[in-house]
Amino acid sequence: MRHVDVLIVGGGVAGLSCALFTSKAGLSTLVIDNEDSQISDVKQIWNFPGIVEGISGEEWLSAARHQVQKYGGQFLTGQVTSLDVHSPIKKVFLEPNKISTNYEWENPITTTYLVLSVNLGYQLLEDAGFSLAVNEHVPSRKIRYVEGVQYNGRTHIANVYIAGLLAHLPSQTVIASGQGAFVGIQIASQHLGKAFMWHD
Repeated sequence: MRHVDVLIVGGGVAGLSCALFTSKAGLSTLVIDNEDSQISDVKQIWNFPGIVEGISGEEWLSAARHQVQKYGGQFLTGQVTSLDVHSPIKKVFLEPNKISTNYEWENPITTTYLVLSVNLGYQLLEDAGFSLAVNEHVPSRKIRYVEGVQYNGRTHIANVYIAGLLAHLPSQTVIASGQGAFVGIQIASQHLGKAFMWHD
């Protein structure tokens, strides 16, 4: 089995923002993504401070992935089929036929800190024991959130975090990014045993 400090399921806005901070803190970080992020369909993002001319979702994803890789974060394209979240070492199982060949990863992958940042993988979450409800902050009412999780993303399971719309956030890029970064900073601080600060 291959072990990483931080494993993030979901490579959208919140997941990538989390990965940026954990990677920068020196934690081995792996993002598993099925390359189906909702933001990839967005033609122009205008509501992100500093993005004056707008940027497409694909452009944002590409830039964010590049930043994460710059600090040592890795990516794996694959479909997560199940989770073992109740042991101190978490296990993530992937569908064998849908794992990218970019890296040699064994199945399952183990991790100390698990971040769940998927918007539509509800069965996966329910199978792991999480209760879900409709996120009324999202007008389509197609998005769920994990009950009992606050902005800090902490769950009732040690070292398992929720990031993004699953944390009952509105569907705003900048909010998802900030919350994902906050989760990353919490994990880095816990792992390092001191407050992690990344000054601009």
